[in-house]
Amino acid sequence: RLHAARALSSPRKFGPIKTLREDAERDMFARDVRELFLLPYAEARRTGRLRGPASGILGPVLSSNASVALDAMLARGCFEPGPALQFVLEEMLERSTRRGFFYEPFQVEAKASRKSAAAAAFVLVTAAYARYLIAFGLGRDPRIARAFDWLASQQDEDGAWREGRTVDFRGDIGSYLLTRAVAQAFAELPVRSVRRYAETRRRLAGNWASRILPACDDPDAVLPWLDITSDPRGNSHGGPMPELPDGLRDRILYFPMEDLWLALKVGADPDHPNLKPWLDWLRDTQLADGSWRLGDPSLRERLLLSDPNGRLRAEALFLTDEWITLRGAQILQLAARPQRARVATAS
Repeated sequence: RLHAARALSSPRKFGPIKTLREDAERDMFARDVRELFLLPYAEARRTGRLRGPASGILGPVLSSNASVALDAMLARGCFEPGPALQFVLEEMLERSTRRGFFYEPFQVEAKASRKSAAAAAFVLVTAAYARYLIAFGLGRDPRIARAFDWLASQQDEDGAWREGRTVDFRGDIGSYLLTRAVAQAFAELPVRSVRRYAETRRRLAGNWASRILPACDDPDAVLPWLDITSDPRGNSHGGPMPELPDGLRDRILYFPMEDLWLALKVGADPDHPNLKPWLDWLRDTQLADGSWRLGDPSLRERLLLSDPNGRLRAEALFLTDEWITLRGAQILQLAARPQRARVATAS
């Protein structure tokens, strides 16, 4: 309800924003996320018990709890900076460099490198940090602006982000994952900063729309592969679509709807040949009551039953008909924006 009130600018239909935010903070699921995922990570960081990759926001073990918790809290509309959240966010801001990028605690030595390959290693971290910090209300900090300046400087001419200037084969998904992370950050960009990065967003929107969703299928399906085109910078190799990478496999779900929303959010043209069939599909499959529903409801039950310790309840949220309906409404709202409000994209 909170997301819908914000997205549709119709708070009267859902209740006052303040009341909706208070309800979100009291939600039992939100409390579990804070106490079972975020708090253990914050305490372990505060007492210095985490070493190596486990100390990062995006790393394995307890740090994975941090990223899961932050994503789940944003999804549930929980933006209030409690002690644990405030500690984590302040630590993230402190790991900003004069060059603009952010780094994880275990990357202290690597951040001093001047090599381009080393710089590319921080694209994912910088994009994720910027997204979280803006979403939780810290977007006015000057370190965020420096982060976006640095991300813009790392963009290739075709609008993508890559780990290096060369790609081994066309099926390489490295550029997809990096570009997706940066697109998520630019999707959170405040309106006041959109014009500053207009050219970066234009190239990003064109690249993203050209690489995703080349075939029209059920947008709310859970796919065992990535529905993306090959990297044009790579050498030609035949074969099936790339399998889900670890980063998305750990997240369990992959929604074409999310990539479609992301493309429009960063300014892609809804008439792009890769996007238009999906938009037509959404309009044709909307039910009479205005909703969209999961094609296979058993997916939700299977996900919950496969998770005895409750870790994936954060993921189960995205398998609800309400969330799919919200995404569908947001997508069609973005597609209906006047042309002047979008970034012109090249096919």
